[in-house]
Amino acid sequence: MWGSLREELRTTFRGHPLTRILLTHGHTDHVGMLYELTEEIAVPITAHEIELPFLTGERSYTTLREGSKNKDIPPFAKNKLEPLNLKGDYGGLIPYPTPGHSLGHVAYYHPEDRILLAGDLFTAFFGKLRKPIHKFTANMEESLQSGAIVERLQPELTACSHCGVVKEASLQYRNLVKDRSLA
Repeated sequence: MWGSLREELRTTFRGHPLTRILLTHGHTDHVGMLYELTEEIAVPITAHEIELPFLTGERSYTTLREGSKNKDIPPFAKNKLEPLNLKGDYGGLIPYPTPGHSLGHVAYYHPEDRILLAGDLFTAFFGKLRKPIHKFTANMEESLQSGAIVERLQPELTACSHCGVVKEASLQYRNLVKDRSLA
């Protein structure tokens, strides 16, 4: 995937250099291409400070949930990592702590467009809001509580890392938490 992203950065985003990587969390499927990317482009990888020990190899995601299928990642050098400023504004993206899927999971909201980049806070299935993937979630109850961010922010679009975008997720959220049996 790094090859195609490199080409997009070179063509589509020409004149708009990459200045940092914002992570929602550090699971393998969210950091895989960063090893190659940060070898070619010197940009900091920014994540919630709680996630940093998982990214450096000091902690393991596999210890957070019995039977977890999360794989540990090769560690990143500490000098490539930067703690997220939770009061910061990252190019119009505002970070919101949303723990549960991982301890330091963060969602990013772009108020101008009313878009929430939810990471793995939720999944989506044909436009329907769903819980995060159970076997990779450290604390499902906490994750569902963190999901209340959609009621607070009322995003028009909620982009989930797995399976797409949900329109007006705040309208679906109450049903999601009411029916704990949804997968």
